[in-house]
Formats: sequence, structure tokens, C-alpha cells
Amino acid sequence: MRSDYSWIYPSYTDQTGDRAEPIAYRRLYHGIRAAILDGRLHPGERLPASRDLAKTLGISRNTVVTSFDLLTSEGYLETRVGAGSFVASTLPDRDMAATHQIGDQGNASKTNEGPLRLSQSVARMLEYQRRFPRFRVARPFNPATPDLDGFPFDLWARLLRRAWRSPDIDLTIPDDPLGLSQLRHEIAKWLRQSRGVNCDADQVMIVSGAQQALDLIARALVDPGDVIATEDPGYEGIRGVLAASGADVQAIPVDDEGLCVDLLSNTSSPARIVVTTPSRNYPLGTTLSLARRLAMLQWADANDAWIVEDDYDSEYRYDGPPLSSLQGLDTQNRVIYVGTFSRVMFPGIRLGYLVLPRTLIPAFRGMRGFADGVPAPTAQAALAAFFADGHFGSHVRKMRLRYGERRTHLQNLIADRATGTLSIMPSDGGLHFCTKLIAGHDDMVLQEKMVTSGLDCRALSSYFHDKSAQNRPNLPQGLVLGFAGWNKNALTQSFGELITIMERTS
Repeated sequence: MRSDYSWIYPSYTDQTGDRAEPIAYRRLYHGIRAAILDGRLHPGERLPASRDLAKTLGISRNTVVTSFDLLTSEGYLETRVGAGSFVASTLPDRDMAATHQIGDQGNASKTNEGPLRLSQSVARMLEYQRRFPRFRVARPFNPATPDLDGFPFDLWARLLRRAWRSPDIDLTIPDDPLGLSQLRHEIAKWLRQSRGVNCDADQVMIVSGAQQALDLIARALVDPGDVIATEDPGYEGIRGVLAASGADVQAIPVDDEGLCVDLLSNTSSPARIVVTTPSRNYPLGTTLSLARRLAMLQWADANDAWIVEDDYDSEYRYDGPPLSSLQGLDTQNRVIYVGTFSRVMFPGIRLGYLVLPRTLIPAFRGMRGFADGVPAPTAQAALAAFFADGHFGSHVRKMRLRYGERRTHLQNLIADRATGTLSIMPSDGGLHFCTKLIAGHDDMVLQEKMVTSGLDCRALSSYFHDKSAQNRPNLPQGLVLGFAGWNKNALTQSFGELITIMERTS
């Protein structure tokens, strides 16, 4: 037996930087476990008596006994009556370092240097990773940031508490894969009144956001190799989640009347699904014309295809009342309507919804049971009360007014200070608008410089499907400017910084 076991009780901070050292028995436990897994202690090898090891390491015997007990219970050691403690004989006598960890939350060391094997689904998804920076606190001019100061969080907290004062069975043991019935009823009523959606509560499925809605749709309706048509430009996250299904995602151009429906016939094979934002393209802000809406519905019926209507921020239209939905025109049950509360309320709520054609309800209900059940029922109950008590409509009206004023303020800043540099593109709503660069700037270069200066300003060209170097000269050059999340003073200051960066880049 070895005479010196001091190496079995290494300094924790020597290996993991300045993290706090664990209590003594955990430190010894990790040292012995690591030695067993990396082969320094072999199967069947006898360890010193607890009293002797404690003396060698300068620790208490109770510390050693506690560590031995834990290692024995986990199968690393075995005790033989009258003989002592031994490394378990059932462990293979080989290097197992690939799986061991140092410390309570240490990083796993990996000896296999070969390429990591991922599923084709994940590999396809990762081709569409977000290419935008991530700021811990939202910075101007992020296009998806609502005004969190305007949300009544105190009221929201009271509604959450109220849901738990006397919770019914639907909260404690949620059973319906479609979600809480009270919330589905309120959503259906709101959509009928505000968006002209033709639906009942039993067609509504609660999801954790638009991304999960698209994932469920792809799982239910798409086979590998099927064509899915998306808008170009469009939100890259849509393409990523759809590509994971093995679908061939093909981009269809968007012009002043929205998606070019006539080009759907140019796909390599008839599209199984077309994903569209008819109320307002993201990011351009263009609206799908009535003629094209009717043409798209006719195309879907003729090709046994589905239309996914993504209505991501339809509540905020400033030049007139909210537009009616495409789903409301559908007489052949071809439209799946997708909505989210992340922008109208706050991103962390992680609640959205699907409105399904009745023929799809059994499939989605059954599939949901194998996915994730339903989002947290407490938040659903609070949101249902938020609707039922009239707070949702009141909040939308208040924020529509506030956002409209901020939109006008930013437009005026551009008109006063940047008419020779930026041209505002038409848009009647949303939390952002697009501008075209008219002074020969490269929008990706500007984006990089603005991010370095702490501005979350997005390059318009980055939203297009084909961003290859050879195609970049043909892409529109512009900036996507969000205005909703900041007051007028903050917008004025940040816009001044933006102008300074553009002048230095000229």
C-alpha cells in the first residue's frame, strides 16, 4: 500500500481559480473519486485506515469517515469486514477521466479529442444560430424590446398570489395538453374581437412562445425533405427551428405588397407549409395585400398545403385600427395562427398560443403529451385573470399611445438630423421601423461599430436568407431601429451616438 496519500486531498482553489473551497469531506470525496476515475487508484486497491489517512492529511477522522461513507454508498468503494476500505472491484481498470469532475460544480475533463457527434436535426438548427450580440440589459435600438417600465408588475404579482390562494385541480395537477381552459377562453374572445380570428377556445393551444409553436407545427406536419417557404427577409429564428425538422427551407422574396405569392410555384417541389407575417413583415414592416392574401389561401387549398400566420406584434398599429387576420379570411381551414405575449407584456412571461384548424386538434393534443406537457399553469391563471379583469386591453391601449409617441419622436430625429443618411421605410406599426442607408455605408460594418459602442442596432441585410459574400452587394443596406423600450430622452441621446458613429465611418 502506498505510504503518502497527500495528493488525494488537492487544493481546490489551485485547480478551479478563485471559487470558494468546498467543505473538507467534499474536498476529500472529490479527490478520491477523481483518482479512481482517472486510474491512479485501481480496482481492488486498499485505502489507508481512516485514522491513518486523517493523520497524513491533517484533517479529522470524522471527515475521512464521512467521505468514505459517501463513496461507498455511490459504489466507488467497498468495505470488507476486518480488512478496511477498498476501491470497488467491479470498476474497470482503465482510464475513465472523460467523465469525472473536479469540485461540486467543476468542468468535466474530456479525453476524447474526436469530433463531437450531434444529431442531424441539431446540426441543421445550428446553421441558423443568432448572429446578433446579446446585451444583458436591452440597449437602444433593439427591435424586440417593449417598455418594461410600463408594465404593471405589482398587479401581476397580486394576480399570481391570487391564483395560489385557493388553487383548483387544474393548477396543481394540469391535465389538458391544450392549456388552462380559462386562458384559452379569454384568448379566443380577444382574437375574435381585435383580430377577426374565427376561433373558439377549444382551438387554442397554449405554448411557451412562438418558437415552440413552430417546432410543434413542424413535428406534426413536416417530413424530412418537405419544402417550407419563408419570407425573405425574415426572422432567422423561424428558419432555424423549421430546418431542424429536415425540411428544405426556401426563401420567397417580399416586396411592397408582402410575400410574392406567385413565386410559391417556383419552389423545387410544392411547399408543404408557408410561414408568413401578413400583418407586418419582420423586419420590413410591409403588409400583405388583400389580393395576395386571397391568392395565398387559394394556393394552399390547391396544393394541400398549410399557412402559418405569425402575428408577432399585431396589437401595435398606429395608423388606424388593428388589421384583420389572414385566418379570418380562411374558409378551407388551411391557416394555423401563432401569437405571443412576449412583446405586448414582457419577454420573460414565456407564453404564446396556437389557433388550430379543428382537423389538427387531435394530433396536436396527442403530440403535446410527449413533448412538455403545458407551460406553468400559475402564469396561465394570472394571465387569464389579467384578461378577464380588463387589464390586458387597458395595457395595450396605454402602450399603443406611448409607443406611437416614441415612434414619431425617432422619426422626427431622423428628419431633423439624418435626411442625407437615412431614409425611413413605410410601416404602420410594431416596435421598430426600418431605414435605408443612402450614403454608401455597409450596414454590417455599422452594426459592428455600434455594438462596440453599446448600441444594439441591427443591420437590415442580416435578415436576408442569402448572406453570402458574393450576394452582399445586392442586399439592401439599412438599419432596423427599435424605439419602444426607451423614453424620448434616451432615444435622443442614443440617436446622437448613432449619428456620430456614422459620421466617423464615412
